Amino acid sequence: MEHLNLDDVGLTDRVQYNAAVANFNQIQRIVNGNTDEIKNELDSKANLNGFNNEIKRLDDKTDALDKDWKARLKRVTLGTDEETIENVVTKILIEKGVI
Repeated sequence: MEHLNLDDVGLTDRVQYNAAVANFNQIQRIVNGNTDEIKNELDSKANLNGFNNEIKRLDDKTDALDKDWKARLKRVTLGTDEETIENVVTKILIEKGVI
């Protein structure tokens, strides 16, 4: 078996090695003890990401609706919106008793 050179990682004596092992064991215990919390945090972030995507989708939809409303407002202002003209003429005819 090949001997591992510990000089590169600074674990050159048994005290340093034991301290590093203890640190890794402590990290592992903390991570293992908090897996539910970590999972919940990751799920929360995933939900926020999905929520942000939904907001962007709705924002795009709102932009399209704004364009439609602006175009309709322009037609109404110019007197070329057929639906509005029909409603106004019908209302006038009803008021005059024609229909």
